[in-house]
Amino acid sequence: MTLSIEDSILRLKAEIIAQDWRLSPKRAEQLDLAFLCLLDHFKGRKAAHAMLVMATNVLGYIKNRGASPPETIDFLKEAMAHIVSLYEDLADDPPKEEEIFQSLFARFTTLKEKIQYKRTGKPESQQTPQTEYRLPLQAASPEQQESGSEVNEIMAVHQLLMEFKSALARTGTVGQELDQLFDSWLDSKAVTAILYGNFANDPTPERTMPLAPDITPCPPTKVRIVSVSGLPIAIQSSVIAMVRPVKEAKAMAYLQGATVPLKDFSRFLLKLSGLFSGSLSLVKEGTLKKLNLPIIIPQGQEFPESPPPKFSRLMIISNGNWHGALACDDILGADQVMTQFAKQQNGDLAGVAYLEDGRQIPLLDPLSMLRREGLLLMR
Repeated sequence: MTLSIEDSILRLKAEIIAQDWRLSPKRAEQLDLAFLCLLDHFKGRKAAHAMLVMATNVLGYIKNRGASPPETIDFLKEAMAHIVSLYEDLADDPPKEEEIFQSLFARFTTLKEKIQYKRTGKPESQQTPQTEYRLPLQAASPEQQESGSEVNEIMAVHQLLMEFKSALARTGTVGQELDQLFDSWLDSKAVTAILYGNFANDPTPERTMPLAPDITPCPPTKVRIVSVSGLPIAIQSSVIAMVRPVKEAKAMAYLQGATVPLKDFSRFLLKLSGLFSGSLSLVKEGTLKKLNLPIIIPQGQEFPESPPPKFSRLMIISNGNWHGALACDDILGADQVMTQFAKQQNGDLAGVAYLEDGRQIPLLDPLSMLRREGLLLMR
């Protein structure tokens, strides 16, 4: 899959104004393709090309770390805004581009040092070869980007890899299993050295390889433990709009229709909107009674491809304007607190939640499910 120059610019604009700062794998893949196209478009403008290389490096760091720290997203948005501006500017202005590049390169250097300090507690000047951590593919100055051929070759390899992964995703369960093995291979030390090595004449490229994703602290986050298709998982409490027990006959009717009519929860002299939390509670009563929410089936190696034969608990989940229903075997009544998280993407499972009581449990990514199968309701 390739993007045109116009689609690439639109992709950058969409990310610049995006309110969700968590960069999903799908959005990161689209940015990869956009950067690939733009690298070719700007190959004759050294400063702009170097800015794109830096943006590509930071995107590679985010993808390999499996997280989107605010400072990296800040840098990406700034770099993309400069690229869009340079593309739309009718007249080339090399001195202006050089000035923008120098400013962005200073930001890039500061970002590297901040990441290094977070991991080691030491500034870059105190790093040893064993503990030094740098963003992969360190950006070179415009003078070092004369041909850019090596970087373009790597971008071409990236494109082929993404096309292969897209093909695997369309081949069912076997393809998903192969995709996971493929991801493990991509994360291996040898392959990372090839794809994310330093191309700025660093004699020790092995020192620039990103470290394997590890457990990262997170703000205390309330989660609810549920069982879906026999698998215990955690889901952030903030996306839960309603939880209700469901009788067997009603559950079977919901599964057969693959939808849940919200009017079923209406009660005499009680507003339906009052039963929900979050954005659904703000929807007009008449609209709520007409809504049928789709039953969302989580995807991933641990989940079956078909809906469960029966369920006893129904969870309505919402994220912004996206809504859907999750069929659950069981739902624990009390919230738990997640204090750490380890990124391990597997379908709709975002990784592992580490609870304050020491338990570890898979964490569901509701946004990916809602955007794939949920109902988009624009009030």
